[in-house]
Parts: sequence; structure tokens; C-alpha cells
Amino acid sequence: MTDTEANPMPLPDGWEWLDEVPSGWSPPAELRVPTGVVRVDLPIMMLSSSALGNDLIDLVGQLLSESARFSMWFGSEAKRRVSSPNQLAVLSLTTNEQLHRVYEAWVPYINACEESGGKVGRIDSEERSLRQALLDAISNIAKTRERFDRIE
Repeated sequence: MTDTEANPMPLPDGWEWLDEVPSGWSPPAELRVPTGVVRVDLPIMMLSSSALGNDLIDLVGQLLSESARFSMWFGSEAKRRVSSPNQLAVLSLTTNEQLHRVYEAWVPYINACEESGGKVGRIDSEERSLRQALLDAISNIAKTRERFDRIE
């Protein structure tokens, strides 16, 4: 343990809200290549496998697109539309949280694919879970951005 971990630097006055921001998911090393951007690297990893049917490939593409839209919106609009630094910090975790949920569905899916030898019908449960995680992530990212776009 370093001195900084044992005795963290106190926050400046007015920044105490940072203690209330939930800590985000720390993606595993496999999701930090080839680009170092998780919202790109998870879809690349998924699309690089031979385990996805066209319907799941389409959803992964939608996730990549919606994540990019959110990132562009966050960089240009979020600061104008969000009422507090705390809310902005929490909002910044949106895509990461959704990617975490997709990754948590991806791991059992790809493991089941490998264990089944690619036999159709043996991974139905894992496939449904992955599909639902992708649909939920796409929807949650879009709805978060749209909710704040209605704020003037």
C-alpha cells in the first residue's frame, strides 16, 4: 500500500461530492486492446469471434453506434444540459456500466460456445442473455442521452 492509498489527499472545498460518485467498472486487460477504448474493444472482440450469428452481429453494431453517439453527445452537449458536476460524473459512467453488463453476458456465451463445440441449441440460454444484455445496453445508452436532450 502506498502512502497515497493509506492517507488519501483530502478533496478541496466544494469537491466533497466526488466521494459520493460510485466507482466504475474496471475492465479486464483483454478489453484494453487493440485500441484502449473499451466501447470499441468489446465490440471488436465480439465481432472477431466466429460465435455470433447475423442477428447478434447487428446488435453489436448498434451498440457500437449508440456508444459513439453517446460519446459525441457527452463531449459536446452534456455539460450544458446537466445541472451539477456530481450528475455529470455519474453520467460519464453510463456507457461503461452498460458495457460491463454486456461483457458479463458475453463471457458465459463464448464459454458455452466453446464447450458445446458450436452445436446449435446447446447455448440457447446464454444466447438469450447476451441478446437481452445488448438490447438493454443500446436502449439504456440512447434513453440516457435522449432524456438530457429534452432539457433546455
